[in-house]
Amino acid sequence: MRRNRPKTHVAKLSAVLLMLGGLALAGSAPAFAQAAAGSFASVNGPVQVQRGGATIGAASGVGVDVGDRILSGVGGHAVILLNDQSRLEIGPASSITLDEFTITGGAPSTRVSLLSGVLRSLVNSSTGGAAANYQVHTPNAVAAVRGTKFDTAYTENVIRPGYKGCEKYTDVSVYQGTVHLAPLSSPNAGEDVGAGYEATLPCDKAATAPGPLAMTGATSLDSASAGGAGSGGSASGTFVGSSPGSGGAPVPACPVCADISPVAGGH
Repeated sequence: MRRNRPKTHVAKLSAVLLMLGGLALAGSAPAFAQAAAGSFASVNGPVQVQRGGATIGAASGVGVDVGDRILSGVGGHAVILLNDQSRLEIGPASSITLDEFTITGGAPSTRVSLLSGVLRSLVNSSTGGAAANYQVHTPNAVAAVRGTKFDTAYTENVIRPGYKGCEKYTDVSVYQGTVHLAPLSSPNAGEDVGAGYEATLPCDKAATAPGPLAMTGATSLDSASAGGAGSGGSASGTFVGSSPGSGGAPVPACPVCADISPVAGGH
């Protein structure tokens, strides 16, 4: 009888380990289920998705996950439809990261980082009857939604007239509702920008007083698209091809999309 005890002990230990492994897998399932955030509704021009260590070409129907970085080249444009029916419209020469997207108890919570260029947000505030928690973060500011439709633009490495020594700017142009524009270091202190107005937050300073749309020099999706080169800042990220000022060959018209093929399917 004593000789069988070690085998019995090993068998019990194996059973416990299998049970713990099953619980671990079960606990991780919701995280994988929440990774899918939406899909591309339309794509024009050069647009890429960076996911983990892979880079894929964006195309209509391709899925978008939390953590994805989306980059558009000069002339690139894409619309992402999130699972709560909110829309992200990415302008030319822009770079965003989808940091968060969850729906808990009918209340969506979304956070997007705008690293360069311009992003138009159309926030669906009627999902489940709950108020949406939607924020756009730039390297120097936070634009928090108290409305539904607005543009956020981020520009760096330029000095605008009247802002001596400042090389970082976040612009907000509001078309519906209200957006709270605040410094990244003080997200609860800022300026409310209402529909029909725009404002700029320079460096880590307070936002300017709102002025009428297209009257203060703030960058919007429309002005960036008309200019064809985004908001004046370079899209930060790893692009295929030569970089400006590198001394190599000229940057191609599609700096983000050399030698890639659209991926069919998605989620």
